[in-house]
Amino acid sequence: METMESLMFELIQVGFVLLTLTLISGFFFSEQLFGTPLPFTHHSVLSLIAWLAFAILLIGRRQFGWRGRNAVRWTIGGFVLLVLAYLSAEFLLKLVFAS
Repeated sequence: METMESLMFELIQVGFVLLTLTLISGFFFSEQLFGTPLPFTHHSVLSLIAWLAFAILLIGRRQFGWRGRNAVRWTIGGFVLLVLAYLSAEFLLKLVFAS
């Protein structure tokens, strides 16, 4: 069980770095793609909140030793936020192009 937990946090750390790079590159290139420097749409806001949730989880793990249910709640919360950000974008794209 401890091996699984340490593997989960290693994957979360790698995912956090990748999410950070994705958000930074998205904000830099959004002006070229959409013409506005920092669009605050629902999926960008949800992605930022998910990034914050994972940051709190990693800090809580390092500083306070969060394990078990507390860590699982933060992990699932961040995952749900990312899924909502992705699905809302996909849903809106399908809605727009279906019309």
